[in-house]
Amino acid sequence: MKKIKQLSLLQTKEKLSQRKTISHLVDLKIEAEKCKKVSKELEEITKRKNNENQEITTYSFQADRQLVQKLMEQREILSNRQEFLQQEQVAITKEISKSKAKNDILEKKKIKERVKVLNKADLKLEDQYNQIVKR
Repeated sequence: MKKIKQLSLLQTKEKLSQRKTISHLVDLKIEAEKCKKVSKELEEITKRKNNENQEITTYSFQADRQLVQKLMEQREILSNRQEFLQQEQVAITKEISKSKAKNDILEKKKIKERVKVLNKADLKLEDQYNQIVKR
């Protein structure tokens, strides 16, 4: 029984770890969606600035170019962030699958241990029955 309890505790620990990992994965997905949304908004602003066809002063033109350059830099940063988040999601997904496999293995070990305990109990009962019958 002691071994079964240990396996149960290990299984519980693994389930908690798995839940924590899944929660982290959900957070990463939410962050990736936010990055995608901001990236699209930056792209729209950049397109609007590039499509303006009005007469502007030299200073205004330079300011607009600097703004567009900064927007492009921010889009690149967000793109890198999205790539990083996707890699993290893949890694976490692999970790979750490993955790599930470990949980399955622990469950199988627990079942085997229960079978051993039940077989021992059956043998004891059978021995006791045989002793009673002999009397």
